[in-house]
Amino acid sequence: MPKKREVGAALEFYGLASGKLKAEDLRYLGKPPAKRKQHEAGEQAALFAWARTLENKYPALRLMFHIPNGGTRKGGAIEGARLKAQGVKGGIPDIFLASPCGPYHGLFVELKAEKGRLQDSQKWWIEQLDAQGFRAVVCFGFDEARTEIERYLSMAESV
Repeated sequence: MPKKREVGAALEFYGLASGKLKAEDLRYLGKPPAKRKQHEAGEQAALFAWARTLENKYPALRLMFHIPNGGTRKGGAIEGARLKAQGVKGGIPDIFLASPCGPYHGLFVELKAEKGRLQDSQKWWIEQLDAQGFRAVVCFGFDEARTEIERYLSMAESV
């Protein structure tokens, strides 16, 4: 379970905690995408806050999680070598929804800020996962990720 301050920060990021939005209006975020701060961590935190609000409607959202492969770590090169030895691989998408829908085994989402760029290793992973029967997508910002996840989950309803 996330810490209250993490959830609070994610909600405040999109205006919920300040009272500008109600929880049921989270999908609209209250601001046009162009005026939002473009930061992947904030976009992702908001995505998981949104997912928590819809777990009753879409129970599969309980099976969505972040894969913490990126970012910097305090241990530097030594920590990097240790993680690599333990199986960490560059380019793996940020988010996995471990629930089959339609013809897919699960959904991988590489979440970028609106103006983010895809690395070659990320392109390779998206192609490989897609070839293995997963839905693997790149989404630029919260809105695109939310739409893609809802589209994916709707495949289960239409089967």
